[in-house]
Amino acid sequence: MNTIFHQTNKILINELAGEKIWRVRLASPEIAAAVKPGQFCMLRVPGTRAPLLGRPLAIFRAENQAVDVVYAVVGKGTEQLAALVAGQDLEIWGPLGNGFPLAEDPAEWPTRPLLVAGGIGQTPMFLLARAFLNQPTTEKVTLLWGSRDRAHLACLADFEALAREFPGKLEIMNATDDGSFAYHGFVTDLEKAKLESGQFKPENACVYSCGPKPMLKIVADLAHKAGLKCWVSLETPMACGMGICFTCVTKCKDETAPEGWDYCRTCVEGPVFDAEKLIW
Repeated sequence: MNTIFHQTNKILINELAGEKIWRVRLASPEIAAAVKPGQFCMLRVPGTRAPLLGRPLAIFRAENQAVDVVYAVVGKGTEQLAALVAGQDLEIWGPLGNGFPLAEDPAEWPTRPLLVAGGIGQTPMFLLARAFLNQPTTEKVTLLWGSRDRAHLACLADFEALAREFPGKLEIMNATDDGSFAYHGFVTDLEKAKLESGQFKPENACVYSCGPKPMLKIVADLAHKAGLKCWVSLETPMACGMGICFTCVTKCKDETAPEGWDYCRTCVEGPVFDAEKLIW
């Protein structure tokens, strides 16, 4: 079980990062030190009753005793969050969830990880990419990231700076639905082409993905056909974030269950799942 910190901390920055996408930075040495790639937190504006519940959001960066969370404004809760400014308080609890599975011995990690993000699904990928890049055994990290248009590729500059920090080790390929930037089409088109290139083999590669569920299914199907292990991070709506309320369940294969499947809590057993164990 993770150690979960529940705090009310000062906002350091809260700025527009893309089309209706914001980045908030909170002072939180404890969460910054404890978070693993793929974990998330709950954010809530203190003193509010509508909405009462926090919002589950992936932790994008964790450094200098602070955490960055990148979020899309899609409803009342995120609208309230976007209205806050530096110096105001924000309630946070985390780190939550299981995160992407990485062996204790980095020598066992895949040397050619393939990261596939769709929409706001880049948010758990920065910490994951950095984790791989910090290992000398990693040959190259490939990030495929698709969005509706260039304006929704929020914080692309962070990944580009990471690529400059590790010359030749991070490959970034983008796709946009409208063709306004890079490849005109879906990110799964890029994945298909990459997997057909022969660079990614079961003995050296693994697929890690986050994005809308229909996209994740295609990502998983392509990985399966290529014989690659695939881990997907679900964007399931949550209420408590700690496994208490059972509102974020998803169907998972379970040979011990009478019907061959059972419900898993995305906030606790996930948000990262072995794609082969999900019932799509």
